[in-house]
Amino acid sequence: MYEKSSQSEQDIVPDSLPPSQNAAYGQLNVASGALPPSFAQSEFETIIRRQRTRLPHKLKLPHSRPPPRALHMFAGWGSMSYVELTPAELTPRAPPKVSLMGQLRASSISGNGVVGSVFYAFPAVAAASLVFSPLSLLVACLLLTVFRPLFLELAGAIRLNGANYVYLLQTSGKAMGMVGAAATLLDAIATSTVSAATAANYIHGEFPGMPITEAALAVCFLVALSLVALFSLRESSGFTLSITIIHLITMTALFLASIIAWAHTGSDILRANWSLRPQGTVHILRAIFDGICIGFLGVTGFECTPSYVQAIRPDAYPAVLRNLLISATVLNAPLMLVVFALLPSEVILGGANVLSILASVAAGSSGRWLRWWVVVDCVLVLGGGVLAGVFTACGLLERLAKDRVIPQTFLRTMPLTGSAYVSVLAFLALSLLVYASSGLNLAVISGMFSITFLFVMGLYAVSAILLKVNADRLPRQYRARMSTALLALAVTIIVLFGNVVRQPITIGLFAAYFFAILLTFFVFRTQVQLAQGLMWLSTHLSPPAVLTNWIPWKATSYEKAVAGWIQKLRKNTICVWVKTHDIHVLLSALLYVKRNESTARVIFVHAYSAVEQIPAELDANSRILDEAFPDTTIDLVFLNGTFGPTLVNAASIKLAVDHSQMLMFCPGQDHLSDYGGVRIMNV
Repeated sequence: MYEKSSQSEQDIVPDSLPPSQNAAYGQLNVASGALPPSFAQSEFETIIRRQRTRLPHKLKLPHSRPPPRALHMFAGWGSMSYVELTPAELTPRAPPKVSLMGQLRASSISGNGVVGSVFYAFPAVAAASLVFSPLSLLVACLLLTVFRPLFLELAGAIRLNGANYVYLLQTSGKAMGMVGAAATLLDAIATSTVSAATAANYIHGEFPGMPITEAALAVCFLVALSLVALFSLRESSGFTLSITIIHLITMTALFLASIIAWAHTGSDILRANWSLRPQGTVHILRAIFDGICIGFLGVTGFECTPSYVQAIRPDAYPAVLRNLLISATVLNAPLMLVVFALLPSEVILGGANVLSILASVAAGSSGRWLRWWVVVDCVLVLGGGVLAGVFTACGLLERLAKDRVIPQTFLRTMPLTGSAYVSVLAFLALSLLVYASSGLNLAVISGMFSITFLFVMGLYAVSAILLKVNADRLPRQYRARMSTALLALAVTIIVLFGNVVRQPITIGLFAAYFFAILLTFFVFRTQVQLAQGLMWLSTHLSPPAVLTNWIPWKATSYEKAVAGWIQKLRKNTICVWVKTHDIHVLLSALLYVKRNESTARVIFVHAYSAVEQIPAELDANSRILDEAFPDTTIDLVFLNGTFGPTLVNAASIKLAVDHSQMLMFCPGQDHLSDYGGVRIMNV
């Protein structure tokens, strides 16, 4: 043992404390009347405790020690340090000037899909609901209004791009976040594939004698527009606004011409179509319900709005959602009504280019100018839909790569344009694969698109529920009722069930690709566990003698390679902002990190304004956790300042840790978006 020696006030000041705070620290200890041991004494006690030989006991247990192959998991002991930030480092940097979009430009990006969906929604809805199609489309558009309060609350609390991935990541964790990412990616793929296939169908319907097949033309659309995306840096809101305006003018001209033609021809065709309606109340209700289920194809694009919410002015976001709902309601049902007023049912059900045929009938003897106009508009708006899917998917893959869900390879860009070529090529390959697996059938891929859209909308309801349960402390101006979220979830489940019953093959196609994408994400996410499994196999299994005669087997080299791979995967640092010294809180935060991240180093960061406010047991408890988890280095850093976005930005630069690798319990009075991507822990 050792003898305690008398200490002066200078002896009890920790060596790592800044000189400017030595006096305050000494006065605190003298005032308390209980002088703690010096740093040297506490270190000596730790050494003695670790080297103490325990007395023999009667238990006949063998001495256990970690196998040599597990030594690579030891991450080293942590440290404690005080970091002083200069006034220049704490000065808020002026953010780069970004022109946020108003309601018109923001509405055009998603609106391009909402108002353009009439080209592929009308044939599918007409086949399901016949003459009741206008009513089915109207009900589908009205049901979509249930989701508007949820979108407002989610964007008010988590104003970050990424849609369901970000919402589920912030309210639950990475596992649920990857579910949202897989659904969002599949939705973007389905958007581009259906848009390309529909455009090809319209062109092939106008030129049936083309030497190229409809499927080959759709593939050419996908490839050509993906190449266009490689040479453009970002989606242009001005370009999408122009397409949307042209499309709205086209649909308005088509509707007015159809009304005039209806007035001249009368309602004989509408009466004939009405006579072919299903007979009996049950069959009528079933036809309307089937039309509602398919009718959600007419509002696809609405789910993409949260993907770019950061680029929208906060005060314009409610107006954007309102504009999308109004445009879908005003366009779909009235236009479908004039379709059944001017075209016989056999013509409507005979092909997918319904609107171009309607334009030809509405124009009458004046020529085919309106039909050509509709076809050109179809190619423009659906081409914009393909590009929208590409940009949505690339933005999501970039976010996943920054969050280390997928490899950093997806962040590679072309030197001249800056486009993420790996993401674009991966998206193109997946789109072609999905289209081929559907049998190159537009009806099948449209049905899968409808299920994907409903699943994504259901995840928004789940995100809203989790926000209220797990992260209700997040500040936000708008709060939706829990009953609204439950109603939205019930609507999506019922409509999703209706789509599955009507076309079972679509759920199989959706499930196959959804789980394939999700499994890919989980494989990338669990690379450390897979590497540890390979290490275990090398320990317990040996190669057959036949192989060792031909291939030299060097277990040591193999294990070193796997150990190096594990260390490379765990080299990133996670920063956790802590306020209290309660060990159960620190343990919960650490376990959350171990569940969601593959890291060998965790930094607990505590912001303080004065030394007297530092929690007394924070250093000791962090050391306990450091020893309890030898596979993770736990460092403790004290930052002099007030916790907030400014301090977080300065700490990110000082500690060389990206905002996406930082965690906190609650942002306080500041908005979560002000922290630049810092995540909320739900423990």
